[in-house]
Amino acid sequence: MDKSAGVGLNLIRKIVDENCSADQQLLTHANWKVVMDFCLSQGVAGICFEAFEMLEKTCRPPKFLLMEWYGKVKLHEYFYKQHKEALEHLAQFYSREGVRMLLLKGYGLSLFWPTPEHRPAGDIDCYNFGQQKHADKRISEEYGITIDNSHHKHSVFKFEDTMVENHYSFLNVHGHRSTAEIERILEGEVKEGCTEDRELKNVWYPSVRFNSLYLLRHSAEHFASVDINLRQVLDWGFFVRANKMDWDWLLCRLEQMGMKRYLAVLNAICVRHLGFDASLFPVLEIDERLVERCLNDILSPEFQKKRHRNALAEIAYRFKRWNANRWKHDMVYKESIWQSFCSQVWSHVLKPSL
Repeated sequence: MDKSAGVGLNLIRKIVDENCSADQQLLTHANWKVVMDFCLSQGVAGICFEAFEMLEKTCRPPKFLLMEWYGKVKLHEYFYKQHKEALEHLAQFYSREGVRMLLLKGYGLSLFWPTPEHRPAGDIDCYNFGQQKHADKRISEEYGITIDNSHHKHSVFKFEDTMVENHYSFLNVHGHRSTAEIERILEGEVKEGCTEDRELKNVWYPSVRFNSLYLLRHSAEHFASVDINLRQVLDWGFFVRANKMDWDWLLCRLEQMGMKRYLAVLNAICVRHLGFDASLFPVLEIDERLVERCLNDILSPEFQKKRHRNALAEIAYRFKRWNANRWKHDMVYKESIWQSFCSQVWSHVLKPSL
């Protein structure tokens, strides 16, 4: 772990647990420009900025850099407001069409953060309870919006300058057999009941049980195929802290799907490096070397992203990335690596855009 990552983790811990002591020696000698860039890349610039009010002046960036950081945080807040307005208007449109809108991840998770608008706003991920095709058809007719159906699990379109992913399935069921099993569990859970937002009409959220399994699988698949960042780990930590978890139910499903090691690592990072209370999480067997390797991969991925000009180079790169990430595969999937490889090749044949 380099010094900039250590500083970033110190700032996060101060917000997660205000009673924790920051490493003043580390902060006093920080290269704050590098730290700011690190926090931006990890999606935690907003929450880290909050910590400066709780620190001595010698542990803060110089004023000119502090102002630059402040400007970036205000930009986060602007995009968050824009995202929320687009979300509200989309939900209103669906309501007029008699379509319910279930919100996945995103804005719903931000509500668990200390300052919601400091969680970076991304796409709007939604689910229309079996009415996805009708909803897409009507929004295309009403607004002249072009719908992109080249992706697994959802269509994609832009609404009021915000990207929307409208799901017909929660997960990419073509990528791994175990994912199809989890999809069936999620389909059952979503029928058990959802809650409507108190402020935004026709914006619904899944149950805690649904979210616990969905969030873990979603981040795990990103982790196994490419990488995840600290923002995604914080999503999990804040979600657990804010909700009454059904750990017996979740651990049973994760045991069936071979994902308990991934949960153990994620929980360990939340407690040891981000400041969450250990009593929030179940006691699980932990591989110390695996925790360290996963944390380092989150902070600085072992296999770096690259762009390629032609398809052949991209295919070669993706194979190398897949091979380099084989160690992650065993934490997430119960299938063998070669079963997964064949499923993923077929998945790409069905939807080449992925």
